[in-house]
Parts: sequence; C-alpha cells; structure tokens
Amino acid sequence: MLDHVRTHEEYLNFMLPRIRRLFLEKPGQVLFYLDAALKAYVMNLDRGIELLQGCYSKDFGRPAEFDPADMLRSLVLMVSLGITSITKWVDKLGKCDVLAVLCGFEPAKTPSVGAFYDFWNRLWLEDKRLRIERKRKLRKKRKKPQAKKGQKLPNRRPGVVDRLVSSFRKGRFFSTKRPERLLQELFTRVFVQGSRERGIIPEDMILVGDGSPFESCSNPYGIPVCGCRTKGIYKCDCPRRYSDVYANWGYDSSRNVYFWGRNLYTLSCVNGEAELPVFLRFGQGSRHDSVLFAFSVVEAWPLFSKAGVSVSVFIGDSAHDANALYALLDDYGCKTVIELKNKPSSFIPLNEQGIPLCPKGFLMQYWGFDRKKGRFKWRCPKISGKKRNREKFACDTLCSDSGYGYSCYTKPEWDRRIFTDIPRGSALWKQLYKRRPVSERVNKRYNDYGLDTARVRENCYWYHLAHLAAINMHLDAWVKQELEISGLDKKELLLRWLGVSRATVCA
Repeated sequence: MLDHVRTHEEYLNFMLPRIRRLFLEKPGQVLFYLDAALKAYVMNLDRGIELLQGCYSKDFGRPAEFDPADMLRSLVLMVSLGITSITKWVDKLGKCDVLAVLCGFEPAKTPSVGAFYDFWNRLWLEDKRLRIERKRKLRKKRKKPQAKKGQKLPNRRPGVVDRLVSSFRKGRFFSTKRPERLLQELFTRVFVQGSRERGIIPEDMILVGDGSPFESCSNPYGIPVCGCRTKGIYKCDCPRRYSDVYANWGYDSSRNVYFWGRNLYTLSCVNGEAELPVFLRFGQGSRHDSVLFAFSVVEAWPLFSKAGVSVSVFIGDSAHDANALYALLDDYGCKTVIELKNKPSSFIPLNEQGIPLCPKGFLMQYWGFDRKKGRFKWRCPKISGKKRNREKFACDTLCSDSGYGYSCYTKPEWDRRIFTDIPRGSALWKQLYKRRPVSERVNKRYNDYGLDTARVRENCYWYHLAHLAAINMHLDAWVKQELEISGLDKKELLLRWLGVSRATVCA
C-alpha cells in the first residue's frame, strides 16, 4: 500500500543537509562519489510519480517500507557505479552512509535484496507464475544458425517483415500487453521528456537505429532431464530445460563470432546536444534488426508523441532496407535515409520516356510488372519482340549467352525505397547518413555501465539494467549541461549546491 511518493523537492530537503554534514566530517568519501552526487541532484523523478504510484495499492496491503522514487534512484546510482548485482549493492549501501543518503535512505535503514527485486517485479507487467512455468517448460536443443562471414544473419522466416507491417497497418498489434511497456513509458516520460525540456533533445528528432549483441550467462546447451546419460548416450537431441528461455544463438558479424544471448535494439537521437538513446527493445540473439525495428516503430512513436517530440528522419543501415518498412515510416510521416541492401551492379541507360536501352542502343521490350517486388521487367527486343519487328534489329551477336536473352528491371517513380523524400545520393542524404555510426557509439556506452558483464538470465532483469544504463546516459548529459551553464567544475558545482564555501573546505 502506498499513498504518497516523495517529490524531488522533498528529496533535496532530506538529502542536502545530511550530505553537507557528511562532507564536513569526511569530505574524501563524498568526493569519491562526486559523479553519483551530481546525478542524484539533477535526477528529477516528478514526471514518473503517477506511474510509480500505479504499481502499488492505495487501499489495502502492508504499507510500503521504502519510497519507490528512492528505490529507482538507488538502482540508477548502482548502475552508474558499474554494479549490476543487487546483492553487492545492498552490501555496499549498508556500509556506505554517503551512498545511502544520496539514494534517499537513512544510513541505518536501507532496503534488502528482496525489497529491490520486489520493486523490479512491480515495474514488470507480467504474472510471476507465468515466468516460472516458462522456465520449467522443456524445449528442443537449440543449434547454431548458419551464417556467412562478415554478413548478418538472414531472417529465419522469409517475408516476416511484410506480414508484420501489413498487420500493423491494419490495426493489429501483437505487443499491446508486453510486460516492459511500463518501464519504457517511465523512461520516455521522465528522461526523454526531461532531456527535451532541457533542450538537449530537439522537438523534431533525427533517429538512428541499430542492434547490439549481449551474451547471456546461462548454459547454451541447457539442462538435460532425460535418462540418456544412464544409457551411455551423452549427445542426444531430447528436450531440455533452459534457465534463460529467451536466449538463443546469434551471430555477431562485426566480430565474426557466434554468441548465446540477446539482441538489444536501440533508437538514438543524433541531432541534439548529446547522442542519447530514446527507445530500447530486446529480442532473441537471432532476431533480425528489421523485425525489431518494425516493432519499435509501432511501440515508440506513440510514446514520443505523448512526450511532445516527433521524428522527422530515420537513418539505418542495409538491414532496414525493406519495402514494408519504408511504407510503415511513411504512415508516420517520417523520412528515410537507409542504405540499399543490393546495390545495382551497372547503370541502365534510359530514353526520355524512361524506357531502358539494350547494350546495342535499341528500346527494350516491356515484359510486365512484378507486384511482389514492385518493379518492371524488360527483355531483349531481338528475342522477345514481335516476329515482324525482330528483323529490324541489326544484331549479329546477342548481348547474352542465355537463350532467354538480355533482361533488366526498373522501378516505378512511386517506389518509396528508391525514390525517397530525401533524394538518394544527394548531398543532404550523404550528410545525414554520415551520422549512422552514432548508433554504434551509443551501443558501446552500455558496456561502460557493466551491461556486457551482467550475470542475469531473465528478460525482466535485462530490460531493467539496459534502461538504467540509458538513464545514466541522459543524466550525464544533464550534468554536463549544468557544468556548462555554471562555468564551474564538478567539485565547485557540488559545493554550491551544498552551500559550502571553499574557505570552509580549506579550513
């Protein structure tokens, strides 16, 4: 039961006098956690009070022992220090008075391990019994996919992006009850909107998207529960139990290695004062970026609208090059800067009417329109043309060794993939596409907060740690802005907030 969530002003009234007293007693310990103190000061969680209150009952149940805003603040500071283990963090809070006060707790009364996990489960909108049943379920042995060196894994189900987008455009959504939706809304409302109000993120965003692999600490071969080993059979394909049910084999094309885990897809803003993530979504290790992006569009764009921001341009690599994705972004009024997956090997000359010319300079024969691939087909006029006209073409040797003759394809002018709003290959298109590596830099920053070494298995905890790392990226930008406005360094800024003069420190 919870009837009140502490506001940021109430938190500062609690934290500042206690930190000031601790600073005068042991300044070295406070300065050791200087970055955490600055983040705690600027971390205004007032926009998320309504969402946090909704996780608790108002009428019945035992009163909550700790304020949810303080619990969230504590977890953010935990990840900012590179700690991803709740057990280690609880032990550290109990020993360090400075960290306890920065989180909003009394030094002698800090949460237990169970209290933190209970808070995480409240933000995860899924019945815990379903998670237990899912872990008990036996599954087939998962095998490594076949991948080409240096290339991303293809979609396991060809045409899945077209089918997904077709369902989305008809109003059918498969993720309206996803358990991470509250966490994503909290992140958008508090931190993305907070960065927007500070001017760090513009109202009209330019986004770039990319996936990043993260390995799971679970056993990729599962736990066999059959009796094959008693019979001397140690390599069997019997169903087995997996501790991480969402992990599977993926392929990291950048490092040319297979990994067992997940794929984290991140949408990042590139046209603000800082390069910041604005939406996160996990998928299995083998999940293709195009599928994750299709889900991200229908989930993230409504959240952005509520936060008062819009998306003008999306930048992506060739993994996003699908006709369905261009149509989906066009529905949301978003321009595209996406690299082509299969670039034309040669230039096809056209006449003034747009009809292609064969290598000998004759007009080619129209051979129909392929609706599935959205292109016109043209064939050699010497072979496919009308019999009475074939003699008019003075071709001693054919342009192709095939009996079918030379053929080529052209795209119609309404094709959104080739004829984009920002002309493909123009100076503006090239200038925008140069910002695509921002996604890789943002993805690498997750490792700064220990996400690559996290010892977690469940989807719930992966989502929490990833969002806590993204929150710290926003807080870094907020603190940097405060430093630029004040013209002070970190220590002087903290002294100003604490109301302590430099003379007092020197004394």
